[in-house]
Formats: sequence, C-alpha cells, structure tokens
Amino acid sequence: MDFLKKIEIDMGSQWDLYQTTLTELVKRQVTFKINHSRQRKYLYSDKTAGVGHEWQRKVFVSLIMGVPFPNFEIHIDRDKNIIWIEDGQQRYRTFDAIVNDKIKLPDLSTLGDEYSKYSNMCFSELPVKLQEQIYNQNMLLLCGNSLTQEELHKRFLLINNGTPLSQQDKRSAQISDGANYIQGIVDGIPNENEKLMNLSPKLKMFKMNEGEYIHVNVTPKGRALEEVVAHWYNILHQGDKFQISQNQLNSLYKQFYNNPIKHEASFDKILKQVDKCICSYPKPREIKGRPLLLLFYIVKHYMDSGFKINHASLVKNYLTVISDLKTKDELITYIKQNDEEDTLNFGRLIRISSGMDQINPILELINDGMCKLEKPIKVDKRRVFTKDEKVSKLMEQDNCCGYCGVDLKIDTAVGDHMIPHSHGGETSMDNLVVSCNKCNSMKSSLPYDLWETLIPSLKNRYSDAI
Repeated sequence: MDFLKKIEIDMGSQWDLYQTTLTELVKRQVTFKINHSRQRKYLYSDKTAGVGHEWQRKVFVSLIMGVPFPNFEIHIDRDKNIIWIEDGQQRYRTFDAIVNDKIKLPDLSTLGDEYSKYSNMCFSELPVKLQEQIYNQNMLLLCGNSLTQEELHKRFLLINNGTPLSQQDKRSAQISDGANYIQGIVDGIPNENEKLMNLSPKLKMFKMNEGEYIHVNVTPKGRALEEVVAHWYNILHQGDKFQISQNQLNSLYKQFYNNPIKHEASFDKILKQVDKCICSYPKPREIKGRPLLLLFYIVKHYMDSGFKINHASLVKNYLTVISDLKTKDELITYIKQNDEEDTLNFGRLIRISSGMDQINPILELINDGMCKLEKPIKVDKRRVFTKDEKVSKLMEQDNCCGYCGVDLKIDTAVGDHMIPHSHGGETSMDNLVVSCNKCNSMKSSLPYDLWETLIPSLKNRYSDAI
C-alpha cells in the first residue's frame, strides 16, 4: 500500500497516522471499503447532474478553498489488502459524488472575486488547475493496529459520542449475526467484491417484484426503519411480554452477541407478506408511526388464523379503520399489567401504547373493523388431495372428468377444488372434483358460480369430438 504515506509521530502502539490524496481515495474503490455494518447510513441520494445536499455543497466549497478535513478512521486488513473506512463514509462518498459531477457549488458571491466565478459549477466545469488542486488535496487517515471488532465498535461509539447517534445507531453497529440480519433486511448487505457503495439486493422486504432493490417510500428510513423491523422481530422473540421500548431492544441486541438467531424462518415468512401488503398500497408515506409498527401484528394475526391475505386491500382497510377509530375517539377500558383497570380514548391509547395490555385491545378493535369492511376468507391449511380421495371420487364420477366428461385414468387425473382453495374452498371430499388437466388449467381460480356457466359448453365440446 505504497500510496499511503506514514506520518512519523508517536501515537502509541495501537495507532498510526497516514496521509494520502483525494485522488487515491476515490479511485481505489476496491481497496477502500466502507464498513456498512458499523457506520450510519449514507444520507444522500446522489444523481448525475444533480445539485446535491446543502452539506455536500459545503464540502465542495471547502475543497476549492483548500480547507483541511478531519481525519478518516481506518482499519487495515493486510491479508486481504483492504482498507476499511470505519468512520467518515459521508465525506468519502461525497468526495466521489463531487468528482463525478453529482454536486454543484452554491452561489459563492459572498466569498469575493476569487471564488464567485465558480458559482453553480460542477467539478468538470472547473479550471483544470483547480481540479488538480482538489485531486491532490491531502487526507489524513488514523489507523488502528491489531484492534478487534469489538474494540473497533467501542471506538466508533466513542468518537461519535458528540453526534446525535440514535439508540439504533449504537445497536446496529455491534458485531453479531442478529444485528447484521436486522440491518440487512432494511439496507442490504454489501457484496464482498463490489465497489464500496453498492449493496446486494439480498433483502427480505422493501424490494420490487422483479427483485430489484428499492427503498419503499414509507416515512421512516435508514436506522429509524431498522428500529421498526427490530421491534417486529422482538414481537416473535418476546411474545406476550413484548413492549415497545428501547430497553427491551437493548436487551434483545445483548442476546444477539452470543446466541444464534431463533426466529429467522418464521420472521421471514411474515415479512414476505408484510412486504407484499406495503408494496401493493399506492400511498406508502401514509404508513408510519404506530400504524406501521402494528401492521406486523395484523398480518401475523391473519396468517395465524389461516385467513387469506388480500394484499391489494389489507393496508387500505387497515388505515381506514384506524382513521375511523381516531375520529370516533371512544373511551377504551383495559386491564393494566398490575391488574388495575384504566380507561383512555383510542387516539391517546394507540399513541402511547407500549405493552401487550394496551396493544391487545387496540388490535381487537382494528380486527373487528377490518372484518366489517372485508370478511376474511379462511384457507384450509391442507392444500392437496390424497390419492385415495381422488380414486374414490373418480369412481363416483364413473372414471370421467367431473367437468367435461372425458374418460380419465387416475395417473393423469387432477384433484380440483370446486370452490377454489384461494377463495376459502376446503380440501375435503365435498369440495373435490376430479378433472382432466385441460379443465383444471382453464378453471384455474375462477369462482365456481362463473365456472359452472361454462361447464355445458365443455360437455358439448366433448360430445362433438366423439
């Protein structure tokens, strides 16, 4: 790593100070990698020919004026020839955005004639000499030597002690499979051999049907959304003891340190349905706060009850019911955890709800309201008819297709739900029709009353063929 110049200064046995240029930072994206799991999420949406955020434009101004920047904190993996940027990704990626014309300088008239002529320019529009000056600007890199991941995590918390780190910032930065799992659901997982700003679409939710990674435009983003997902996971982890509290999440993440993830399969299954519901709703910005958090409970209730989830209408009905309940704002009486009775109006109860003693009565009201808007269809958990059931029914049908009448053998026969399984049809003998493949494909999930009107034409077609 000869592009790093070591500065000879005594910083103790664990620390070294290096110097490099901005050019080396932005061109060596295979060598410099951001520790995504540790750092806060990148705050900006850089666009080609864009203006950029106010903070980014200020960084650009500092560059043309030659103002020095705080040092980056790095950790060198010499075996893999990787330099991990442990702190400073906002500056790093902003440098990259600047030299790729994704940020423009602001109005510089207040800085005098020397700089005002560069107002509203992007990097490629600057004089070549000034571009070279920016490329050659020195950057300081503070490197920790032989530090463990836990020591690097503590260092990250220490140097950010004066910044507004949220509780989730601190939890998410810890080194554990559980923390990485929750973080990956919301923000993706960096691929080992990709450039440092690219994230793998290996997500459980917030993605398009084609598999392309995208943040669904719900109101919370980044760490705030990650905290919601952590609460969702904790619902499975804590059960009836669940609380919407920072202390309980802190306790969950402490358990992540030395314990495997317990509920990944169940959690992923529910997340998949939550994802479909959110992506099917046309105004996702309306899904926020307590309604976003409690949506997981509603979807889980439908799945636990064996109800079919109508992704197109569930969120709409859910938010409509909550809005109606807030408008009525009736008093709700519930039993607190200390067995005392309390009464609050609905609006306040949903706003301050934390424990299951308060959440359960809210959920009961919401579920009742949703059932009135759209009665849920209960889906039989048993999906497929047995061979014995098909043999018995085929004999009743005189070895003919129950729809068109063509002769059938059991090896080519299909056990069809007369009332489609997706419409609540049971997997029972009363709902079984043994059919040919052609009729089964044509019928698909058509409602039976509609399909029934087509059956005579099918039988006529078979008679004509004979």
